[in-house]
Amino acid sequence: MAEPAQPSRALVVLRPGLQTTVQDAGRRARALGVPGGGAADSTARRLGNALVGNPATVAGLELTLLGPALRFEAPALVSLCGAPFGATLDGIPLPLWRAVAVQAGQTLDVRGTPAGLRAFLAVRGGLDGQEVFGSRATDPRSGFGGLEGRALRAGDRLTWGAAALAPAPRALPSPEVRTPFGPHHRLRVLPTPDLTPALEGHLCGPVFTVAPQADRMGVRLTEAVPAPHDPTRPSVPNVPGLVQLPPDGRPILLLPDAGTHGGYPSPLVVIQADQPRLGQLRPGDTLQFEAVPLAVARQALMAQEQALRQAETALRLHFASV
Repeated sequence: MAEPAQPSRALVVLRPGLQTTVQDAGRRARALGVPGGGAADSTARRLGNALVGNPATVAGLELTLLGPALRFEAPALVSLCGAPFGATLDGIPLPLWRAVAVQAGQTLDVRGTPAGLRAFLAVRGGLDGQEVFGSRATDPRSGFGGLEGRALRAGDRLTWGAAALAPAPRALPSPEVRTPFGPHHRLRVLPTPDLTPALEGHLCGPVFTVAPQADRMGVRLTEAVPAPHDPTRPSVPNVPGLVQLPPDGRPILLLPDAGTHGGYPSPLVVIQADQPRLGQLRPGDTLQFEAVPLAVARQALMAQEQALRQAETALRLHFASV
């Protein structure tokens, strides 16, 4: 007698949301001029994957401002972490920051968020997708990675990797380890050789507003500061977290899809521990830069890593025991 057909590990996109893309931990190909990419809120990505028993680097969906509606064709274990999106599973409210079992045929409907900007939807087994330079992260401008190098569309079908079904852990990551969201942010920064005393006075302390020009490449701020102008300035390497000053003086904060080189002065860089907050900057939010010593930046990163790794280790032990 033939074995009954097994449902495929797939979900169907009923509604794509505003800008929903496959993202993971990003790629290490910046020497080739390729942006690193990856989920803009790395903390949400790590905790989301840990909650469903995935390695921290595997791919899920990054949601922006308005989420998708997804019908699952097979049982799955999912988690939604990040900004406080409203979500339901077959009409029942879906808790955030928890692993939730999904049955074949159920529909996950994610709506908007009243604060913050992005969330990460993890699926046990990790989403499949086009792998380029060692990552499945979608790079929409280059048109590669993820699903055909683009945001999701209605009718798309995504599959995920094989992983034994497991019960959902009861764990709920502490709010202290999650990425804070607006409407006001204090971003700790380090100086670069481009910082002058005059620029520090204009940048560190005053309140800036996040402009509507905000995407995965960068976030522009509304208020202008006196920007140095040097037409002979060479192009220099960029990294996410840099604060660029274009000629109009309106600062730009660089995010994971930023280019690898640029010719604008970059007097500040957001410390690594605060960079996940850049992914939650929402137009209209306000922020202030706070200059800190390198020792403070290192201490903040160590404390953040310790908290994240404790959560990841506890969840890894849960899945190892089932």
